[in-house]
Amino acid sequence: MLKFFSRLERTRNFVLIIFAVIMVVSLIIFYAPSNTNPQDDLTRSTEAVAKVGSERITVGEMATIMQSRGSQFPAKFMLNPMISQRIMRIEAKKLGFAASDLELANYIRENFKPEEGKPFEQAKYEQYAASQGGSVAKFEESLRDSISAQKLEAFLTSGVTASEDEVVKDYQRKNTKFDLTYVPVVASDIAQTVTPSDEELKAYFEKNKATFYISQAQKKVKYIFLNTSKVGEKMTLTDADLQTEYQNVPEEKKYKGVEGQEIVLRIPKPEDEAAVMERAAQVIERLKKNGENITAETFSEVAKGFSENPATAGTGGKLPGLVKEDQTKADDPYQQLVKMQPNTITAPVSYKGRVFILRRGEAIPKTFEDAKKELEVSLRNRRAYTVTAELAKKISADLKETKNIDTTAAKFAGEANMAVKDMIKETGFVKAGDDIAGIGISAQFEQGIAGLENASDVGDQIPVKDGFAIPMLLQKSEPRDATFDEVKDKVTEAVKIEQARGRVEEIAKQLGGASNATELANLAKSKNVKSKEQKSFILGAPLGEGPSAATSEQLEDAIFKLKNGEVTKTPIKVGDNWYVVGVTSRTEADMNEFAKQRDTLVQAKLQEKRGQVFQDYLASVRQKMEASKEIQVYQEAMAKLESDKPNPMDIQMPQF
Repeated sequence: MLKFFSRLERTRNFVLIIFAVIMVVSLIIFYAPSNTNPQDDLTRSTEAVAKVGSERITVGEMATIMQSRGSQFPAKFMLNPMISQRIMRIEAKKLGFAASDLELANYIRENFKPEEGKPFEQAKYEQYAASQGGSVAKFEESLRDSISAQKLEAFLTSGVTASEDEVVKDYQRKNTKFDLTYVPVVASDIAQTVTPSDEELKAYFEKNKATFYISQAQKKVKYIFLNTSKVGEKMTLTDADLQTEYQNVPEEKKYKGVEGQEIVLRIPKPEDEAAVMERAAQVIERLKKNGENITAETFSEVAKGFSENPATAGTGGKLPGLVKEDQTKADDPYQQLVKMQPNTITAPVSYKGRVFILRRGEAIPKTFEDAKKELEVSLRNRRAYTVTAELAKKISADLKETKNIDTTAAKFAGEANMAVKDMIKETGFVKAGDDIAGIGISAQFEQGIAGLENASDVGDQIPVKDGFAIPMLLQKSEPRDATFDEVKDKVTEAVKIEQARGRVEEIAKQLGGASNATELANLAKSKNVKSKEQKSFILGAPLGEGPSAATSEQLEDAIFKLKNGEVTKTPIKVGDNWYVVGVTSRTEADMNEFAKQRDTLVQAKLQEKRGQVFQDYLASVRQKMEASKEIQVYQEAMAKLESDKPNPMDIQMPQF
């Protein structure tokens, strides 16, 4: 029986990855049981959110999918692939490629057969189908759609080929390495060099006075701040405390992290996502051809041929470090690895312009000695938070009596392990949404001072960054026209950015006159912008570091054409920024390695081109159907789905 269900599981995974556009997911999880009141549960709604030809997409289907994805994506994002799925179904029927009952039956018998030599067990199949699809009919509808879509794609892409020349050129682009000197001309950086005069600032303020109108009531607050870390410093933690803490950690969490591998496919444009997801599905099918257990060697071979992350493709997709659980990064695709079994892979995951296929390796154990420092930090933080919260309650009660912040702060300074001057803080006039020094933008702080209406009103303790605040209202100001002095900082930033935006293109063009990388660096310095270096750059990777890192097809084309010592004569715009790039060293792709990977690379290119042709066809059909009003989206139903999203929690307690 175990082998039987193992076969069923493999087949389920195969179905799930076909086209990977929620086509099957929506049916597999549809009608999943819910514990909520049916009247309030959108997953049970039969109201149409969209119509595609004669096909309907219901609020219930959409709500169920959004629930399964943790409501991380807007309803529009989830709806588009479902519309594509309906278009595929319609086109398959129209062109005569809808799966017949016989094809469906043969597929089921072939892919759901039990152990060799035993007859097909209809009852077990129906039980499995109902558990996965809500009903046998829904499950088989998903299988039928998969078969139909495969037939449709095979027909439409039968003439697609990948020539040796284009595969070679593609390999060379992805594997040629460059050492670069480049200058990003960024408005925010240029703004730091701009010093507008007071006359310019006042003129801008007068011209844009309405922009700075203070439309909400403002409050000036004085508060006592308690730093959790300072309270924690007074605590004594023994080895026995830490040993107890270690013993209480579940065994499955006693590891340094897990090893992992990745295959990354780029999404050049948002409209290409479905095609890239389909390519990812085909890659997964290739990985699983011998079963669900994927060895590191098997994954490595495929990653070298398919992955478009130059940083890891050459090492078989091996991640440079261990993946550790981090509950603050729930949407990070790598976090899936910590919840998986070794030697298994994820379904395709679309994340920030790329599609990831990840393989879980082994978990690396963490001994008590390995964990000791982390245990101490976690236990100290947890105990300090509890103690500080209780102390904050006492201070709030005392301040409500004394109405004197200095007196109350002095009374509790010893327990807080802080100097009185460090405990007493004061804001300027602030309103909802303001970034408050030392606190940031805090909904909890805003809520905590909302009830303070009269001078000397004291609020309860408020969790803030690094500790707690106990507020007392000093003054309240009603909506009004701002004075220049009140908003001078905001006016200054606005003027600096405005002036910088007018200069970035001009500066970038001047840098384009450099004859080599050294001259480019010197010219950049004379213009008060910084030149940077990037070693072993490969096309496909973002240029730069951190949030400002970026790339584009135009930028990559320009770099690939450069020879040693050359500089782009024309600056390239990427987003709001401009780039001028010089090549200090160029290392051509290793064609001996190409010969080893040729067959895999040809197959990958062929799949990529077939996927693009199929996606272009679907996009063309969709465009025609939208023009003829055969596709309708009902915005009132969409609004229900958007408003049904839960609010995230503001605080997470520290965990081991």
